[in-house]
Amino acid sequence: MEKKNNKGLIIGAIVLVLLVAVFAVVYKFNKPATHAGSKEIVIEVKGSDGNAKEYELSTDAEYLIQAMDELVNDGSGFTYQGTDSDYGMMIEYINDERAIYAEDGAYWALYVNGEYGMAGASEQPVADGDTFTWAYELAQ
Repeated sequence: MEKKNNKGLIIGAIVLVLLVAVFAVVYKFNKPATHAGSKEIVIEVKGSDGNAKEYELSTDAEYLIQAMDELVNDGSGFTYQGTDSDYGMMIEYINDERAIYAEDGAYWALYVNGEYGMAGASEQPVADGDTFTWAYELAQ
């Protein structure tokens, strides 16, 4: 009976390792591509009051989080804070406005060229001409 249980555990472990490997390969080939070189982008912030502020940026950043860091450092007045998670950077403050879902039911939604973003700032590639909108939203 012990041998049967061990055999099942070994088979289960092998199947798990194979599934993880398959998911890793699928992610690698379906991960959004980055674009090297200079780009002109816009980062827009729509606060809870509905007002929007745009920041134009020339950047070599490959990911949005890098472009956001450039904005913070260039004296534009743009600021953000967040916490690292298993899913990348969770943005909690933009321009000193707080949106923490677990505490106040609000979050910073990311839109890429008008479409709801499918990646966070840490994983979102930047391409020339992109407009990224951070919108304060309440969960419904």
